[in-house]
Amino acid sequence: MEAAVWNELAPLTPGIAERWSDLSESAPSLGELDRIRAARGPAVARFVSLQAELARRHHGRLDGALLPFLTSKGAEQATASVVARQRAERFASAGPDLLPWDACCGVGSDLVALAERFDRVLATDLDADTLRCAAANLAHAAPRPGSPPGGRSWLAAVGDAGRAPFQEHLAPRILGLFDPDRRPSGARERRTERWSPSLNEVFHAANQLGGACVKLPPSLDESVLSGPTVGQPVALTWTSLDGEMRELSAWTGLLGADAPAREAVSLRSNGQSCSFSGAPEAGPAPTREPTQGLWLVELDPALWRAELAGTFAHQFGATPLEAPGPGGFLVCDRSIEHPMARTWRIAEVVTGDRRRVRAMLRSNQVGPITVKTRHHPETAEALAKRFQGEGTQTGLLAVTRVAGRALAMLLAE
Repeated sequence: MEAAVWNELAPLTPGIAERWSDLSESAPSLGELDRIRAARGPAVARFVSLQAELARRHHGRLDGALLPFLTSKGAEQATASVVARQRAERFASAGPDLLPWDACCGVGSDLVALAERFDRVLATDLDADTLRCAAANLAHAAPRPGSPPGGRSWLAAVGDAGRAPFQEHLAPRILGLFDPDRRPSGARERRTERWSPSLNEVFHAANQLGGACVKLPPSLDESVLSGPTVGQPVALTWTSLDGEMRELSAWTGLLGADAPAREAVSLRSNGQSCSFSGAPEAGPAPTREPTQGLWLVELDPALWRAELAGTFAHQFGATPLEAPGPGGFLVCDRSIEHPMARTWRIAEVVTGDRRRVRAMLRSNQVGPITVKTRHHPETAEALAKRFQGEGTQTGLLAVTRVAGRALAMLLAE
């Protein structure tokens, strides 16, 4: 149905921005849809309904001002707007006379963010309907401040990383952005040779350019980024947004020249960002005793994915709790002042037995609780429901497994 709506509306034809701008951006009521259908036809009414639903579903992750047009598949795969804008800043810092090429543009989240920083952009995608959506988003975007008369220009063409929309002699001035499809058959594909385009094809294309960024899953085995697959040194960045992992970026050429070889970046929806870089180090010897009075430390997941948690722990004097794997809590004898770490004072510690936990909460007059978990088979929601007491104070509880036993820690700010 979506393809039919896009084909009927023909969003690449002149007037699409004007036809959209005077329609309600909020979810239309049935009465509003009836009026739109009567005044503009069923295709426009279906289009408005579809866009309102997709905007509602992805509100907060995708900026509606940046991406007013979406498709279901494209919205699911689109880069979060905050991440896209942060990447575009890095592209712009490479030089204003360079030309960005979004080789797998999707609905255009990265593309429009690049257009905020460049007067000219190139875009390709294998799917014609998705490409129409990206071009409509680009056409709807506001002119870049300080852009020359006539505004921005772009070239959008059906194609992929193997069909560059520029002449070969321009390659040194091109900055490529590659986001291979990791679900070419619908299910997530872990074998990089089955991505579309494959990882080998992506890096072969990237190495012909002045610089490139290759978007990768944060859990990717780094061994695939060595040897003939890549062909040149890359700088790696693991990025989280609001405490959730988003992606791994591999930077080459001009985009990786001055970058740390290994970096963890933490972004917030309010625009704040911070980073930590260095070489991986094994963490300090773990402890089994998170005693009262110590500070519990929760690291940003990007530090764990980048294998920089040990480096961070050494730098700030923190000690990991003994756990069955990475990603657990740390403890420290003081609060850590760093945007990529959150700390709470441990007020009391008991084993994870329900009766002991409820007794601890009762003695502290705690009723409703929020639970943080690491390496525990039950969800935080299930534990909160099981442990909640009858007190009037709200509480924060950390539950984890240390040296094979469950522990519960009541935390204080």
